This record gives sequence, C-alpha cells and structure tokens, in this order.
Amino acid sequence: MTLFAEEPAPAAVVICRRCKQPLTKRESKDRRAGDDCAEILGITTPAAPYARTRAGGDVPGQTDLTELEEM
Repeated sequence: MTLFAEEPAPAAVVICRRCKQPLTKRESKDRRAGDDCAEILGITTPAAPYARTRAGGDVPGQTDLTELEEM
C-alpha cells in the first residue's frame, strides 16, 4: 500500500535538431525544430491532415454524418 498516488511518467523531452534546446510547443515538436531554427533551416509546417479535402465532391455511397439521427 502506498500513501501517495504514483506520479505519471514524464513525457519524452524533444530537442531541437539545430540548437539542441528542449521544445515546448506541439508544432515545434512535430517538426523537431524551434520557430527560429526552422526558419534558418527552411522548414515549413505542413497543413494539418484534417484540413485536406478531396477534390471532386462526395464519394458515391458515402454517409453524411451531419444527417444521421441520434441513437
């Protein structure tokens, strides 16, 4: 039996690939470079995957989630 709740495991520290400083922002962690270093290295942030749309409209047979009735 323990008197105190166990502490969660610390998240892995991600460091900048150029200056080796720890990164705190999610975007910086995703590209493995801080804002200033990313600019120096010429790294751009890609668009979020959920922001992409399929050209050509709906797919035949696709269900529109906004039209579903609540269960």
